[in-house]
Amino acid sequence: MELPQVGKQCSIEFCKQNDFLIITCAHCSSLFCKNHHHISSHHCPKYKDNVVEKLDDSVNSTTSKNYICTHEQCNSTSIIEMICTECKKHFCVNHRHHGCFEKTDEEISKELKVWQNSKDQFLAAKSVVDTEITENSKKSKNSALAKKVQLMKLKGRATGSKEIPSNHRRYFLIYPPLKVQKKESRAVFISDSWTIGKSIDSIADIMGINNTNNTSNLVKLKLFNHSNGKIITDKMDVLISSLLDDSHLTDGQSLILEYSKEDTVDCTVYK
Repeated sequence: MELPQVGKQCSIEFCKQNDFLIITCAHCSSLFCKNHHHISSHHCPKYKDNVVEKLDDSVNSTTSKNYICTHEQCNSTSIIEMICTECKKHFCVNHRHHGCFEKTDEEISKELKVWQNSKDQFLAAKSVVDTEITENSKKSKNSALAKKVQLMKLKGRATGSKEIPSNHRRYFLIYPPLKVQKKESRAVFISDSWTIGKSIDSIADIMGINNTNNTSNLVKLKLFNHSNGKIITDKMDVLISSLLDDSHLTDGQSLILEYSKEDTVDCTVYK
């Protein structure tokens, strides 16, 4: 009959449970059962800012702090404070990702729009580059094909020294000097073992053009590239084979034979 006097009653009015292991609240010093000892269970009036200060006898009676998770459905505590950089509140490890950094639908929409714009710009730029590459490739193929066709045509009507072996013959379409009246372009062949000087002499002779290259103080005949008007070379002792190897000349190419003191001519007037 004396058993009710053993233990203490919970301070919660609607509880008053007699508990042999009663717990004293560290803040308000009231007595509570195991169901109401937590500060959130009895709405402790002495608790402030989610910080619990208690006396730790194991460490020279110094004061330590327990931090309670701010999440409304969590009561876990930690001796280490973990503050959210966004909302500045403490959360436990399980609730450290609590929604502060989640993006809104509007933010996600804006980022997607920026990404799509960048993607569209890249695709547009890629399309331009691909088109240029395709066109340049076609031009290159067409140019190579055109040179082959011209070479075949030149071989059928070119004139030159019959003493040149067929495997050493190189074919060119020559446009005559502007001051030569009633002279049209003509297909000729020369030897790739000749110098550029000897080749000019042979071409002038074939086309019936006055050649003063061996006379001092007179304007010399020179060979120019028909596509850009630039001189092939100003050195008369350079071999044709060397010019072909260095791509200064191409078999089947169109050239301009002109009297000039300059290294360029206006190629647009030679038709």
